[in-house]
Amino acid sequence: MRLRSPVRFDASSAPLTLDGLPYRGSLVIGRSGSGLYVVNDVPLESYLRGVVPREMPGELASEALRAQAVAARSYALATMKPHSSFDLYADTRSQVYGGIRAEHEATDRAVASTAGEVLSWQGGVATTYFSSTSGGRTAAIGDAWAGSNARPYLVSVADPFDARSPHHR
Repeated sequence: MRLRSPVRFDASSAPLTLDGLPYRGSLVIGRSGSGLYVVNDVPLESYLRGVVPREMPGELASEALRAQAVAARSYALATMKPHSSFDLYADTRSQVYGGIRAEHEATDRAVASTAGEVLSWQGGVATTYFSSTSGGRTAAIGDAWAGSNARPYLVSVADPFDARSPHHR
């Protein structure tokens, strides 16, 4: 029997593993040119359990973790690509995603307690870019991505709290 690309593997009672690492949801393997790709197809709230602790340490205040959960959920929904083989990269090109191995009890609580909450603008989900360090001032969207549509919530603002970051320069 010959399989057609893509092939979907669904977990029944235990997480699926790839390179020894566990993942929730399904793994979809497809052909891309002469190579293969693997996509972790996971429900949004499960995805966030693997994102929030990679974007913010679980030891931080619960309200900060809740804010990160809402920002991460909003970003994921606002940047979905319905006609693509995947929506988000698992690294800094989108949001850092670590699957089950990244999950943390405090960030799981933050995700669960904000389930379904998003930031909105003009009736749609806001694209909520975020970063760990701003250097003391955030960038306006046009400064980061020339030619991008201006948004009143994506403007440059002072970030006096950035000095607390070990990466502040």
